[in-house]
Amino acid sequence: MVVVSGDIKILLLNLPQNLSDVKDYSSLLQPYSLALLSSTLKQKGYDVTLCDAFAYQMKKEDILKFVSDLRPSIVGFSIMTSNLPQTIEFIGEVRRVHPAALILAGGIHPTIEYMNLLKNHLDIDIIVRGEGERTTVELMDALQNKKALDGVRGIAYRSDGVIAATPEREIIQDLDTLPFADWASLPMDRYWDRWTIKKNYACMLLSRGCPYNCIFCGHGIIGKKYRTRSPQHIIDEIKMLYDTYHVRNLSFADSTLNVRNDWLHELCEKMISMDRKILWGCSVRADHVDAETIKLMKRAGCAKIFIGVESADNDMLQRMKKNESIEKIQEGIHIIRKGGLIPDLGFIIGMPGETKESIMKTINFASTFNRSVCSFTYATPYPGTELYEIAQREGFVVDDWSKFNTFTLAYVPQGFTEDEIKSYFSKAVKKTYLRLTFLASQLLNVKSWINFVVNVRFTYRLFFKIITKKA
Repeated sequence: MVVVSGDIKILLLNLPQNLSDVKDYSSLLQPYSLALLSSTLKQKGYDVTLCDAFAYQMKKEDILKFVSDLRPSIVGFSIMTSNLPQTIEFIGEVRRVHPAALILAGGIHPTIEYMNLLKNHLDIDIIVRGEGERTTVELMDALQNKKALDGVRGIAYRSDGVIAATPEREIIQDLDTLPFADWASLPMDRYWDRWTIKKNYACMLLSRGCPYNCIFCGHGIIGKKYRTRSPQHIIDEIKMLYDTYHVRNLSFADSTLNVRNDWLHELCEKMISMDRKILWGCSVRADHVDAETIKLMKRAGCAKIFIGVESADNDMLQRMKKNESIEKIQEGIHIIRKGGLIPDLGFIIGMPGETKESIMKTINFASTFNRSVCSFTYATPYPGTELYEIAQREGFVVDDWSKFNTFTLAYVPQGFTEDEIKSYFSKAVKKTYLRLTFLASQLLNVKSWINFVVNVRFTYRLFFKIITKKA
């Protein structure tokens, strides 16, 4: 039976992207999910410390000393697939310096792989599955009051050596019932992304769920039902970020901001009237783009748009279940550019069914853009996605979770060799980026000194620490 002695003291810990080299990263974003969980627990009266060791560039020994000095009764981690190996190793170190701590893990990967994690990694005590805010509060209540855990929906744990999983928890229907993220516990002047133009910079979520069916995305995990915060709830948080934390640049991290253009219109209108000039970026679906919405977004401060094109081949788009054509995507790009914004574009290399012709069609399409930054990633079969199921049917076996970062080749589709996919990836990057017209356009497109610095850093890491190292 899992027990906690005395009053609960919680540590939510965000680890550096690379514990072996804490300065190895190309962007630094707030751990939004942990920050939201922190504020939810604090709202219920719990003693919570949110430590962003990534932002503070804390080395492993410094983090362990922090844990040892704080002596929390519970240490919580949000685990990404690519960071699983280093996080598991670090959890073992936490157990060594603070044996009495109860270790919690959450996130998409633990939600799907909870059986394997609890079976193979005994230092993890409890896994929070799915949306964690209400589940974690109920879990803390049960632990504080010495109640059995089988009444807490949405968790998995060991009971007398046997792994127990309680029924799934229903999704949170009204996102406005959640508090604002715990921004006060974060060093707000440290964060930035590749397109940061002004400081301070913040990243936040406005919605949950995804109504689409792309095979490479975990829509089945985050929920098919699309739910949004109310525009006024969002505006209130933006005003607080602007006034209290001097945020002048925002990123809305939702996978698709324009699922509902009527909601987006209302949000933009409120941003225009809130009397605070702030720049922001987002991701959209090209087939939902229209001129009126783009015009309104630009007036509201939108400065960056990302579109996941994925492939320039219609057969591949159909295989991916994107439910849009390259012609429709081109139309959306044209509308955005005509509206005065330059969209960045994303492409995936090495999906199932890929041919040499489809890859080259994508590379040639991407190389026609000078002002847009075209990013390439490897097809990566994350657990819980249809792509993972397809890869397994092909005989795919995971040999190293750390490869699941989209810049390292983890999966090779049938009909190709590993070297061939790597060669196409390298060709895509070089043909798209190593062009004088592209480079000149990017220099002319620099918006500020901060924007120049972060782009240089991003480019250096992309070419010299990722692509040339792992190609």
